[in-house]
Amino acid sequence: MAGTTVSTLEQKIGETFGKSHRVVRVIPNTPLMVGAGCSAICHQLAKDSEDVALVKAIMAKNGTVTEIPESLTPTFAALAGCGPAYIFIIIEALADGAVKNGMPRDMALQLAAQTMAGASKMVLETNKHPGQLKDQVCSPGGTTIAAVYALEKAGIRGGMMDTINAAVARSKEMTS
Repeated sequence: MAGTTVSTLEQKIGETFGKSHRVVRVIPNTPLMVGAGCSAICHQLAKDSEDVALVKAIMAKNGTVTEIPESLTPTFAALAGCGPAYIFIIIEALADGAVKNGMPRDMALQLAAQTMAGASKMVLETNKHPGQLKDQVCSPGGTTIAAVYALEKAGIRGGMMDTINAAVARSKEMTS
């Protein structure tokens, strides 16, 4: 269903069932399976629609729900829909680095995943900018700033931005 607009859904449902129906498009992500997902919804219904409220309530049982304009669906899909795959790669890479330095794989994966979960929780609960939280971990001349330098030198920011750009471009290709 990637790339399918609300108008297209309304048209197809109307053709199939012979009359118009109220449509709320939901774009979930896979962490919904463990109650930690995020979903976007878009629709062409009234702001106070009971249908929209019901869909939001259902989706909120397993994570957060954000109402977005349809024009942002490719960006939402690139960030939150595809995002778990990016995070899985980062967790695996962190664990691989620890394994390379002698840590057992199961321990490395557990620690990498928990570190990612904890850091994410800090961003969500402290309302501090990720850069500010990063700076709190970086001691002058310490191990963290040395590692951050290696990440920056490798182009982590540009690489992650290119990742989103590639997914948005593909999503838009699928729409047209």
